[in-house]
Amino acid sequence: MSIRLQNFGGLYGDNNQPFTNGFIHHELLEVRSQLYDWDIDEHLHTDLIQVFFFTSGNGVLVSELRRITLTPPCVLLIPANTLHGFAFQSNMVGEVFTIAEQSLDVFSKAMPQLFLDINQLSQYPFEGLVEEFDKLRWIKDQLVQELNEDKVEKKAQLHALLQLLLVSLYRMRQESAIAGAVSTNRTLQYFNAFQKLIRQSIHELKTIQEYAAALNITAVHLNRICQSVVKKSALQIVHDNLTNEAKKYLLNTTYSLSEISYVLSFKDPAYFSRLFKKQTGLSPGQFRRLGKM
Repeated sequence: MSIRLQNFGGLYGDNNQPFTNGFIHHELLEVRSQLYDWDIDEHLHTDLIQVFFFTSGNGVLVSELRRITLTPPCVLLIPANTLHGFAFQSNMVGEVFTIAEQSLDVFSKAMPQLFLDINQLSQYPFEGLVEEFDKLRWIKDQLVQELNEDKVEKKAQLHALLQLLLVSLYRMRQESAIAGAVSTNRTLQYFNAFQKLIRQSIHELKTIQEYAAALNITAVHLNRICQSVVKKSALQIVHDNLTNEAKKYLLNTTYSLSEISYVLSFKDPAYFSRLFKKQTGLSPGQFRRLGKM
């Protein structure tokens, strides 16, 4: 019997929305981690973004075949629909904010470069940057305080503080010269919208012309946008997303190759295998075996 990919509508182990009032939830790391002996299996949240604050301790982020050592003090940003798990030691001290992705739509229009940035799995290290980390912790503390109080215009204040937090992280990335390609706001708005359309239709294959039509632009224009932002064609970006989705099923389910092909709307498993090998250099079977080593 196939093991289902772990996709939680709420926090880890829970499919209930975590928001009692609004769009953001806060929790101490130990609250949930202790329940699972500090080991969190790989999973994803389709519509939730998470921001972790780690102040001390040891832990590893696991994402597909990657194992990334966490280096407190640090901040970890996990975009929606990103496969991730953790192997914490019991000395790990931290907190996590869970945010409804839809609540950030306004950011995608006003600050498209920032929105592109928060759609990447990122660790922000603060070793030796005490003052900078203290500034972020102040914002974090203000968010927690606002969540725990019942004041007028609470939602607006939470939005403002969240925006301040994300802009501060984005500014840090810019100042440390990690930022990616710079493009016009309009271009980035289209690119972000394209990425969102791909995620929404990942289980039903669409043509580039159909994606372009949904954005009210031509396929040629869409390709130019993708080339200017990430130096890839629109089709390559679709293939990247399909490959990443396939990796999740290969590593976390016992679905056969044919079943995964069907889930991803490929009519021909052989074509799916060729595409996967072209993207990764490994056949689906080789990738799955490597992941179990």
